[in-house]
Amino acid sequence: MSKIAAFLIAGVALLGTNVFAQTQQPITIGAIYPMTGSASFLGVPEEHALRMIVDDWNKNGGLSGHPVKLIVYDTEGNGAKGVQQLRRLAESDKVDVVFGPSSSGESLVAIPIADELKIPMIAHGGTEAIVNPPLKYVFNSVPVDRIAIAHTLSFAKSKGLKKVAMMSAADGYGQSGTRLLKELSPTFGVEVVAAEEFNRQDPDITAQVLRVQQSKPDAIVVWSALPGPTVLLKNARAIGFDVPIIVGYGAASNALVANAGPAAEGVYISSFRLLVPESLPDSDASKAAVTKLYRSYKEKYGDAPENFAQHSNDAALILEQAVKHIQGPLTRDSIRDAIEQVQVVGANGQFHFSPTDHGGLSVDSKPLIMLRYEKGKWLPAE
Repeated sequence: MSKIAAFLIAGVALLGTNVFAQTQQPITIGAIYPMTGSASFLGVPEEHALRMIVDDWNKNGGLSGHPVKLIVYDTEGNGAKGVQQLRRLAESDKVDVVFGPSSSGESLVAIPIADELKIPMIAHGGTEAIVNPPLKYVFNSVPVDRIAIAHTLSFAKSKGLKKVAMMSAADGYGQSGTRLLKELSPTFGVEVVAAEEFNRQDPDITAQVLRVQQSKPDAIVVWSALPGPTVLLKNARAIGFDVPIIVGYGAASNALVANAGPAAEGVYISSFRLLVPESLPDSDASKAAVTKLYRSYKEKYGDAPENFAQHSNDAALILEQAVKHIQGPLTRDSIRDAIEQVQVVGANGQFHFSPTDHGGLSVDSKPLIMLRYEKGKWLPAE
């Protein structure tokens, strides 16, 4: 072998993965997130976490050797606009997979379109209708509300709270939560004594709170994204209604207590782990994923990530595992088929996908934790 040939072979070996990545078929991820508007508290941390992960992939030779391109469109929290952008991503941008939408309402509008376009989608919504019944091309990276309601009812039972009142947003997330609370409550020996709706943006919910007060519940379950739960906390405390209030994971954010002020004292929240990474025991299977996301996000952006960054983080982990196991050409269908076989531990829990389970999470995987806000900090309540 000549010295020149040996030098070239050694050079290629030295470059290794970088040369390989540059010659591999690229992967394009499309994301539809509310970057502006009232739901931007979901979309911004999701976009930030996803962009951070894509940058990291590309700095380290790509995703299984494939360079990754990311295209993000702002839905502004509008389902119709989200569908338009989904079509644009699938038909014009030719993306390989779509992440989002961020909310249940937007997801329910988008998922039949993703199935029609035959493009794999990993949504970030909470309602079980996203994955039940499963659509061929639609998956989810968030524990669905059936799991979250069961978690809330289990906690209520453990605290001897036998009568609860449901206060929920008049949207897909809130209505699904109310339906499931009524369905599952008998299993836990809990009675639903009242159910009231409000619009998530309502500046005052006192009338509904007063009606709930008349039912004399042991606790209130609140199922809404922000800002509704913040308003409800203030209204309840203003009229002296001081029963335990358990807020669902759609409002699991520091913004809940920051905006509620003193009214937040003692509130419970069924939460994702990212809100309290330092409180997780070493035995928690998701601790490593949560800690890595928290530290990397804070290092890159300077601020601690909101809970909702977990959803795009886990969607990226799901895609990463899927791509690793694809044999042959990388196509939308090969990605879809591979996601359906993924098993991975993420920040949201231990995912086990299958042809009949496109949500991947179960009550047994314990994707949520119950927290209580006391004297300016979140503390484990279980």
